[in-house]
Amino acid sequence: MVRVAVTRPWERAAETEKLIRKWGWEPLVVSSIELVALSIDPVIVLSKFDWLVVTSAAGADLLWRHFEDDLREVNIAVVGPRTAAVFERHGINPKLVARESRGEGLASELSDIVRGQRVLVARAKKARAKLVDMLSDAADTTEIAIYDTISPTDKTGLKRFKTLLEKGEIDAIIFTSSLSARNLLNFIGEEGMSRVNEIIVCAIGPVTARTLEELNVKPRCMPAEYTIDAALGEISKYIPKE
Repeated sequence: MVRVAVTRPWERAAETEKLIRKWGWEPLVVSSIELVALSIDPVIVLSKFDWLVVTSAAGADLLWRHFEDDLREVNIAVVGPRTAAVFERHGINPKLVARESRGEGLASELSDIVRGQRVLVARAKKARAKLVDMLSDAADTTEIAIYDTISPTDKTGLKRFKTLLEKGEIDAIIFTSSLSARNLLNFIGEEGMSRVNEIIVCAIGPVTARTLEELNVKPRCMPAEYTIDAALGEISKYIPKE
């Protein structure tokens, strides 16, 4: 049976496995990053801002736990339908869902709308500066880090991936972010990277693709829509039909 690996946090494993099994393939979810919630400064009051910008489902979940119904006091802009879905589960409809599922796309769509307004960007500690830089040109922008991403303390998934890769029992892998790619490839080392280049490598988003190329791993495909389901569709083009 075809086995497809995906770099995802453990808390997203079940839904990811379900998507892969829909294609009749064996899933392997590899948690190569761990999310650590950071405390939010109590001086941050949402009513002081016109817009809240959220770039991930994990960030949306943490914001709901902290602010709850206070989130209804601000316009919300998000990257991607999965981020929007977290708010929608609580009866909150984001004002803007970026058509392009990355920070720069959101900033391009939002810049003219928020010109001269107050914007709060809540995201990962190690996030790239581009989004905030673009918004700052148009609006009074404040950035807060609400979670950090670290190498996982539980290396079970990484070890299993390495073992199966060495046995030639992985057919494809989806890298979902630059950091998850770096952590996994650092763990498996140069020999492992060589083996990764022998399987189907799919990168979600151009930033992840560039990171892989910098690490001498060549992505074979990248979906137009930056989702797991779209990535699986791309991989299917390279899997021989039985």
